[in-house]
Amino acid sequence: MDSTNESKPMDGTAREACARLMERCGDPVYKFCRSLTWNRQDADDLFQDTFLEAFHRREKLCQEVNPPGLMLAIASNLWRSRKRRFARRRRLAPEAPLDDTVSGDGDPAEAYLSLEETRLVREAVAALPDRLRIPVTLYYELDMGVLEIADALKLPQGTVKSRLFKARKRIGKELEAAHYAR
Repeated sequence: MDSTNESKPMDGTAREACARLMERCGDPVYKFCRSLTWNRQDADDLFQDTFLEAFHRREKLCQEVNPPGLMLAIASNLWRSRKRRFARRRRLAPEAPLDDTVSGDGDPAEAYLSLEETRLVREAVAALPDRLRIPVTLYYELDMGVLEIADALKLPQGTVKSRLFKARKRIGKELEAAHYAR
């Protein structure tokens, strides 16, 4: 039996390190995974695989100055590597937006317009290439700053700013094409 294929049981320190990492990075990484996939099941899989990959890289993670940034970079890279597989699934069965519940308060017409506006923006973001969509998602969904995004994606700050600008411009064009008045 080959011992390299056997998984070793986690010792106490590894368990504690995983628990601390999950406590520190779990929510932002899961929110990022949901923003990338827009599908709970795919987000759960991506989230689990992200932490599994982080566990395999635990030596590097222990030396990392910004573990949340590394975790987001791992999730981003895993997502890019799976994109071809998800593309066919999205073409065959479009995914629903994350939160399309309408509250019972207020005017139903206003609630519908708000949902429609949200849907248009999400579709415009989903149509962006990954190099633009990922920084936009990190910036607006996770409220990360340009410096944090640059660190997480290993890009210069100017590149992140440029991609955010280009993404906003494309989203604006999509909204104008849909006759959305700003």
